[in-house]
Amino acid sequence: MEDIVEDIFLDLLPASCTTKYFTSKRSSFDIFTRIENILLALGAEVVRTPTEASFSDLKSHIGVAFRLQKELPNAIILDQYTNIANPLEHYDKTAEELLYALDDNLDVLVAGAGTGGTISGIGHKLKEIVGVDPIGSILSDPEHNEVSAYEVEGIGYDFIPTVLDRDIIDLWMRSNDKDSFETSRLLAKHEGLLC
Repeated sequence: MEDIVEDIFLDLLPASCTTKYFTSKRSSFDIFTRIENILLALGAEVVRTPTEASFSDLKSHIGVAFRLQKELPNAIILDQYTNIANPLEHYDKTAEELLYALDDNLDVLVAGAGTGGTISGIGHKLKEIVGVDPIGSILSDPEHNEVSAYEVEGIGYDFIPTVLDRDIIDLWMRSNDKDSFETSRLLAKHEGLLC
């Protein structure tokens, strides 16, 4: 069972072929509909949850996942928010892949912060880290916890995940939806990068 459908569903596909796989869905974007259809074709049951539900709400993707874990026999949650394996995997693998691809010539990493696993894990291997946090999220400044809606998926939250090491981040940059989507389209068009 996983509470973030877009992040690790591909890694779990082999398991989902033999076991019923429950996940909760946070978005109505087209890519998530495709992911949901793949999971359904493999026999999964997808539970949709309201995007606007805060992390502590029992109706949130996290709340529903933990409720289902209690209700279903032999259910487990990998829990990217608190599982130390999340940043360790990025420390051991992702950072090494980046350094190898760039011949150890990487000066600055700018990365979005969601669960904090990627930026924390890679950050422990690199020197200068810039975290990107959407306006409306509290990851960059928990003291000013005025949460508001944003459309960018996969980064930002209304709580601080346990695995996010805020001390590793040298600078936070706030992003807005308009600039994020425009930059994403430009990177796809001019650099062939899908992000």
